[in-house]
Amino acid sequence: MTPCGDGPTEEPSEPKRSSKDGVGSHYADLGRHRSVPVDDTHPNLRIALAVVGAIIIVILVVLVIVLFSAGDGQTAAVTGTTTAVPATTTTATDATTTTTIAATTTTTAPPSTTTSTTTTSTTAPASSTTVGGPIDPSDFDTATKTATASGDPGIGLTDVRVGDHFAFARIVFDFEGDGTPAYIVGYEQGPGFTGSGGGEPVSPAGDFYLVVRVTPGLTYDADDLSPIYLGPVSFDPGLDPLAEIAFVDDFEADMMWVIGLQAENGFEVSTRLEPPRLVIDITK
Repeated sequence: MTPCGDGPTEEPSEPKRSSKDGVGSHYADLGRHRSVPVDDTHPNLRIALAVVGAIIIVILVVLVIVLFSAGDGQTAAVTGTTTAVPATTTTATDATTTTTIAATTTTTAPPSTTTSTTTTSTTAPASSTTVGGPIDPSDFDTATKTATASGDPGIGLTDVRVGDHFAFARIVFDFEGDGTPAYIVGYEQGPGFTGSGGGEPVSPAGDFYLVVRVTPGLTYDADDLSPIYLGPVSFDPGLDPLAEIAFVDDFEADMMWVIGLQAENGFEVSTRLEPPRLVIDITK
């Protein structure tokens, strides 16, 4: 019977499924609703490969530059080269990968040239005579002998000594310091000698007078006025041709002694060190 258009309309029912069809439909539904994870490792690998390739290119460029510079026929003086090894730091997050590449820095210092200058100073010795070997009194004369100070002479006279030799007599004036004082030694008219400080004239025994002037020279300490020279100020050495040796003055460190002689004999003057001393040799 054909249903009437005014009556109620039945909806068609779904066809029945067998149990076998139900299982297949269940797995089909699971296939439609399962979310497939996205593989994100391939972009990271591509970035890492790009970074490694860039590093290799930079190293090749540097090697080419170095080889080209070494082969151009010039010699480069390099005092120091510092190359920083590229460091790669990878920080992984859930969805972002950050790669940091350290820059490669090459520093070449220019050659350094140092010039060393050596200065040599030469000090001319004083015009004194230093006796280092046998003395020949036949070379002595009566001319006045002079010399300037040498080194760092001390101001204090410490001793006056005499010595008897085969052909001459020796008088030695010892001083402080590390050098020798200036001196003037020569024959002068006498008797009656006064120094620069005045005072009573000094008249030593003898017929001829060899005057010894020394600068600087003091018989006492300039600071506390205590005596430095403790020997006699006048004495007879008892040696031919010496008659008497007498101290005259040391005003303002200009010291004066007189050697009285029996004859106007030839003499020689020299200076020595360790200790500093003035040596006067007089022929017999």
